[in-house]
Amino acid sequence: MDTKSSIIESNTIENSFKIEEKDDNNKEQCANLLIESTVAENIDKPIKSSPTIATRFLGVIYTLVSTFIFVCSTFITKELNVDVLDALIPMNLLHTILMIIYMKFIKHYSIYRQSTKQEIFFLVLNVFFSTSGTFAFTFAYRYLTLPDLITIRFTQVIWTAIITAVLYCEKPSLPMIIAILLTTIGVIFVAQPTFLFSKISNINETNISNDPYQHLIGLSIALYASIALSLMVISNKHLLSKYKTKHSLIMLLTAFATFCVLVINVFYKYNFSRDHMQSFKNDFFNMRYLFASSICLLQIPALVLVQKAIKCEHPAIFTILQSSAILFSLILQNIFSSEKSNVLSLFGSTLVLTSILIITGFKFINEKRDKKKALEQNSTE
Repeated sequence: MDTKSSIIESNTIENSFKIEEKDDNNKEQCANLLIESTVAENIDKPIKSSPTIATRFLGVIYTLVSTFIFVCSTFITKELNVDVLDALIPMNLLHTILMIIYMKFIKHYSIYRQSTKQEIFFLVLNVFFSTSGTFAFTFAYRYLTLPDLITIRFTQVIWTAIITAVLYCEKPSLPMIIAILLTTIGVIFVAQPTFLFSKISNINETNISNDPYQHLIGLSIALYASIALSLMVISNKHLLSKYKTKHSLIMLLTAFATFCVLVINVFYKYNFSRDHMQSFKNDFFNMRYLFASSICLLQIPALVLVQKAIKCEHPAIFTILQSSAILFSLILQNIFSSEKSNVLSLFGSTLVLTSILIITGFKFINEKRDKKKALEQNSTE
């Protein structure tokens, strides 16, 4: 998912923004900082800026397949009545081991490298927001349907744009204002607060819970996950651009921290007392858990596809393609689940998807225009 978020899935959807700096010769340089959404890169090579038609076609396939894997694994796990948080434990453990092998024996990176206090501070921030965001996203699935959850999750694109605009004192553009308004309205239709929709009949017949407070709890947790993952992306990019921190180190720390949090959650839930030991055995030692955790292992190769997609495709297009998770979740939910999405929820998801298309399309056009101006200036010089 996030992790997958780091992953998720460390990590994830990128938007373009610029920072102007002066070098030793007092010449201004423009560094395009590409913000990644949902998942972090486990490679240390630059993203290709001018993909060919063939690589772009592959990038589209990689993105759609990886997104489908993330959505399906989460949906299947829930339909098997297995706690998604429990099912992700083997995946994060295996991911941690693979990252150690990759760093130590393949790339020969030093895991215990010397870091400045500032870099350690941003590493801690990155790991905290990534782990808590991933945990919150998965935990919110207990209260929301998958389409509603993923719709709130992908408001991360808007939060990232807002936070970066505030941090770098950028004036909000008209497309950003429109996207924010559409996202706000879309989230309201997905959340469907009772003080606005109580008079509409059959509003809660198809929701995951008829309890509006449970729905509000799920919405709040999912909203925190979206904002936390946005902050993770920003801190992640700061580490990569300023401190040249390895992608693999960020992913290793995030996977290990997520694994520890999931294990702590198990201890908290069962306490391993005599009264809870039987429940623990019933939940973990059965074919349903084995199948669900095995399905979740597919998220590791899905992360590899994400990295390949990032290399092949423009970040704005990658962001738009990843938002197909909303459509995949709607299809799975309304075909295979007994809990259907109502018309207002579908309308809200459509508005959020539209806002994602607007903001990423605007960033894509701006970047192309800036690159064209830079080429024209270089040619005149």
